Amino acid sequence: ATTITGETLRRDYEMMHRVMSQLPPEELERFGGLPALPSPNSTVSSKLTDAQREIFEERMERIWQSRQEELAKLQNENVADLPSMLRDRIEMIRDHLMDVGGSLNLMVERRRAVQEAEEDDDASGGNDDDDEMMVIDVVDALRDLEYQLADVDMARDFHTLGGWPYLVALLDDDVHYASTDEDDEDLVVLVNEIRALAAMTIGTSVSNLGEFSGWALEDVSSELAAMMMDEAWVGSTRHTNDTATTTATSSSALSLLIQSFENELSLRSQQMAGGSMAVLPSATSSSDATYKSRATYKLRAVYALGSLLRGNPPAQHYFVSRDGAGILARDALGTLSNVRGPSAVGKNGALAKLDYKFASKVLALGEDIVMGVVLKEGEEKKEGDDVVGDEGGAVEGDFLTANQLVAAFTTERWCDLSLRMLVPPSDVIGATASRGIKERALTAVGVLAPGCQRLVNEENGEAVVPWGLEEVRSVRSEWNREGSDDGLDSVYRRELLHLVDGVLEVLQ
Repeated sequence: ATTITGETLRRDYEMMHRVMSQLPPEELERFGGLPALPSPNSTVSSKLTDAQREIFEERMERIWQSRQEELAKLQNENVADLPSMLRDRIEMIRDHLMDVGGSLNLMVERRRAVQEAEEDDDASGGNDDDDEMMVIDVVDALRDLEYQLADVDMARDFHTLGGWPYLVALLDDDVHYASTDEDDEDLVVLVNEIRALAAMTIGTSVSNLGEFSGWALEDVSSELAAMMMDEAWVGSTRHTNDTATTTATSSSALSLLIQSFENELSLRSQQMAGGSMAVLPSATSSSDATYKSRATYKLRAVYALGSLLRGNPPAQHYFVSRDGAGILARDALGTLSNVRGPSAVGKNGALAKLDYKFASKVLALGEDIVMGVVLKEGEEKKEGDDVVGDEGGAVEGDFLTANQLVAAFTTERWCDLSLRMLVPPSDVIGATASRGIKERALTAVGVLAPGCQRLVNEENGEAVVPWGLEEVRSVRSEWNREGSDDGLDSVYRRELLHLVDGVLEVLQ
């Protein structure tokens, strides 16, 4: 047994005294106050008898234990409230899903009332802080959940309590748009905000953790059918447009995210067939808010995709088998076609930045998946070892090989996207944003280069100038201008040139 000397014991009780003395006086009064602290350097302390010291130590022991019991009780009460809080948030999402139209209209009316009050009297904004502290609708619930579910234990509890199916349901286009007047801009913006928050919360809760990787493909259709008492929810992914109605084997976070991008491509095709092009709204257009809200949703959706796909082979196989890679590349290229030269500068320059930010995030996701597959393939001794079992969810058909996965992200569209991101319009989005996009695109070009060069050589024979070489050299020429007024300091310039040279080495 460990021997505790009198000196050790004395130091411990004096430490307790110092800690307790930091409490406010009113807190100490509840314990009857603190006894005087004997100092071993004082004449009085040196004359303390054993009985006097024992009285001091017993008194401190009682105070300390009482305080620890209070803290433990407080902690237990707070922990006990967490499941209750999560249940409240889940119930709020469920109530919204049960009456989407009523919930949306109520939120829009509330927002319009606040806006009118602020316009009538600027001082009325003083009450907003109180409202923001309260969770009164699904938007508030999602904002709070996105913060709470960053904690692994909270994310696990949220899933255990049955919140995942309701959160995933918010991604379904039809859940909201079937109850939305598409001519009401406020409603459309609100729907995009809700779906963006849902996607953000999904991405945060999964957080690339292997333990939660199965959630990506978890079929939630049966839970939703039970909630809605509607068999149409089971095994179907529904559309509001008239072009097509597809049926999937399950409704999962991954399938609904793919579907949302597929629906956007379908809408763009309809617009083009009707003789119109989807372009950035004009600087005076009332649809700027709608465009921005949709662009924000797409950014959050890519964030969710990244959390669900990175380090998750079953989800990657499903994503590629559903042509998710192709859909994402087509949408990114289509989004970039919205940007129209210097006329987009000004108010819509911010919208153009969102478009390029989205395309940059898409490219980064493709780069990460390819890099992950290549690295894992190098670690495996035989082809197919990277296939994970049933715990990740069911994937129809045979698993794809590593080469097939890489090929899905090095198609002509993906290769074109990577090179296009090397020449963003600096006159529209600004020189700094343009430089950052080029820098991130360069790393993607280096990763995708082997596949893209192989593709070009297979289609056209071995090229005289390797794929991507001229474009990357052009970037190097642009950055290799010491003494120019491009705003680059010498250290950053060297770092950029080092990055470019590394990519050129891969390409050559």
